[in-house]
Amino acid sequence: MSHDSATEQASSITLGEALTEYINSLKPEVRITHSVYVRKYVEHAGEQTYVASLTSARIESYAEAQIKVSDPSAGDRVAALKQWFQFLKKRSYTAQNYGVHIRVRKLPGRASPGASRTITDEDNRVEMTREGYEALSAELTGLRARTPELVAAVAHAREDKDFRENAPLEAAREALAFNEQRVKAIEATLKHAVIVQEAPAADDRSAIGSVVTVTRVDTGTQETYRLVGAREANPAEKKISVESPVGKVLLGRRPGDDVSVNVPSGTIQFRIDSIARS
Repeated sequence: MSHDSATEQASSITLGEALTEYINSLKPEVRITHSVYVRKYVEHAGEQTYVASLTSARIESYAEAQIKVSDPSAGDRVAALKQWFQFLKKRSYTAQNYGVHIRVRKLPGRASPGASRTITDEDNRVEMTREGYEALSAELTGLRARTPELVAAVAHAREDKDFRENAPLEAAREALAFNEQRVKAIEATLKHAVIVQEAPAADDRSAIGSVVTVTRVDTGTQETYRLVGAREANPAEKKISVESPVGKVLLGRRPGDDVSVNVPSGTIQFRIDSIARS
């Protein structure tokens, strides 16, 4: 691949694409814990966000809001995110190592316990559509139901006393650990979830949950997206986060509006054709 091609690829890769590549590069012993913390960051920032659009200010803002000294897993979270940003720099997806901005932040002053709780709750608010909330709840139910099966698989694999060569035991432990981490992540999300209320019928502006059809002006191609919260984003299903570059400009618009999206390769203009409620 030529240098120009490599540069173009680096400028167009999304956080979701980089995350998949990163997880596949991790060693088995850290894959579960690191992927959980990094995935949470990617979901917060938006899977469709271009890696090249990251800034020091955005990274610092995330660290300040999400990594607290009171968090018992703060050390693991910092280690995972530092390695993630080192990976992006090593792959030349970013021009600098943003991991230097990842550290445990202490709340300034001596705020009362009540005030600290209020700040934390506000920071952790997770806006979701009702469909997304119900889907996550269903996934949690399935994961919990599968736990006894995974525990039994670990116990069965332990019957082979030669742990050094016991690949089934390692696989069973990894599956159980992933299941437990996913359960904790979903529980934390649902705890702070706020279901977005549907806008009044008279309001024709786009909102979280809206299905927005747009035409790209320069190519004439038409796309349909559903605007969702960061935790529900799924590019394969055309669900885009309202925190992503495209999602941000489509939020609060009306049919007929022209919008511009700034991406690393330039500016893309869209015309909003229609907006439908979910």
